[in-house]
Amino acid sequence: MASYHADPGYAEGGMPKESVNFTNASIRAGFIRKVFMLVTIMLTIVAIMSVLPFVHKDIMTYIQHNGWLYGVSYLTFFVVYIVLVCCEEVRRSFPSNLICTAILTLSIGYLTMMICSRHNIVSVAICFVITAVCCGTIVIFAMQTKYDLTSMIGYVFIFAMVLLIFGLVAIMSMIFFKIKFLYLIYAGLAALLFMFYLAIDVQMIMGGRELEISPEDHILAAIQVFIDIIYIFWMLLYLFLDN
Repeated sequence: MASYHADPGYAEGGMPKESVNFTNASIRAGFIRKVFMLVTIMLTIVAIMSVLPFVHKDIMTYIQHNGWLYGVSYLTFFVVYIVLVCCEEVRRSFPSNLICTAILTLSIGYLTMMICSRHNIVSVAICFVITAVCCGTIVIFAMQTKYDLTSMIGYVFIFAMVLLIFGLVAIMSMIFFKIKFLYLIYAGLAALLFMFYLAIDVQMIMGGRELEISPEDHILAAIQVFIDIIYIFWMLLYLFLDN
């Protein structure tokens, strides 16, 4: 009796190679759809929350007079994010993964709502359009280009560390010396940094590159793309701080 393992037309386990390739491609395609569907839902929730202060003045007043909630929301976001990134059992287990994702989304939604409340509706709308156009272009580029952007993640990390130090200097300069232009430079560079991260994360989701995300980690992949887009929006908003 012929052995499947000896036949070059068959892969390990007796499945034809074409079937294995088709199965892997199908799994990756389903993973991509699941990730971007989840990202869309999360961004929609944040967008709705961000509009609330402009349609209900009571919400605007409450937010502006309770700044301590910003710190609580950011701490909640940070803790849940660390849990999802570091604890594989949590992000891959239902319903704990969806519960943590919901908490993270609502905390970021509140943070975004507070940041938007410090600007006028025109500045928020302009930043929303710029973010949508930039992110859409980046996603299409990352999907279509043959260049492996994931191989540059080490250089991007080094740039991120340098930018972090520059950001601390910029924040202190703005607080103590009222020098704002350094912070504006930081916000612009940070927006560009997260655009690079978005391109890299998209390629890691697509697969077939030096680095890729496992199809079992759809929650982690969605969160990474979601946070990239949110930070791009935040950094652009900071450029309109006095508007």
